[in-house]
Amino acid sequence: MAFLGFIDRVIIPAVMVIVIVGGISGMLLGCALVFRSAAALRFINRMNSWVSIRQALMPLDTPHNVEGAPAPGGRRPRLGVFLLVGGVIAVYVLIVRLDFARGPYVPGVDFLRWFLSGLALEATKWILVAGSAFAALIGLLMLVSPDRLAVFEARVNQWHSSQRFLAADEKMHFPLEPHVEAHPGAAGWMIAAASLLVTLAMAGLLIARLH
Repeated sequence: MAFLGFIDRVIIPAVMVIVIVGGISGMLLGCALVFRSAAALRFINRMNSWVSIRQALMPLDTPHNVEGAPAPGGRRPRLGVFLLVGGVIAVYVLIVRLDFARGPYVPGVDFLRWFLSGLALEATKWILVAGSAFAALIGLLMLVSPDRLAVFEARVNQWHSSQRFLAADEKMHFPLEPHVEAHPGAAGWMIAAASLLVTLAMAGLLIARLH
């Protein structure tokens, strides 16, 4: 109920104020297109700054190999021993020594918080157990079967470039601007009228909520 009250008293009025500010800005832009068309069109062209996502993500889209060179035969004994011993110790400590024991539910305590806290602790514990067991398995493969580990790494280490997924979004489309530039007066009146209606509607709703 507190969350719903926060949405009703804070989020919804804030959205209304933002819409009102946007409507006023739209009215100013529409009036500028009507009475100062050349200056308004220069302002629009100046504000249409396009930032390429591909160029921004290019440093992050370059693969880097940070793995050290393996020993002859593909073995990495030090890292393998560290992962194997560390993983076994971690699994032992998590299962045997770490116990999130909690008492039975007591009336008066928030049941949802009591249930979710215990569930989160147990889930975290078993996630850590699974990760530690996987690390121990990787360490064992490093020591006894580096060939299988190399095959597994080759299958898992697949690199996907984001440029292929973002290529379709790297084109600028301006379907309305040529019409606005051709008829700035008519476009200005339409923008100003629509913005005025939105501003009046939001202002009326906001005033009604305050009373």
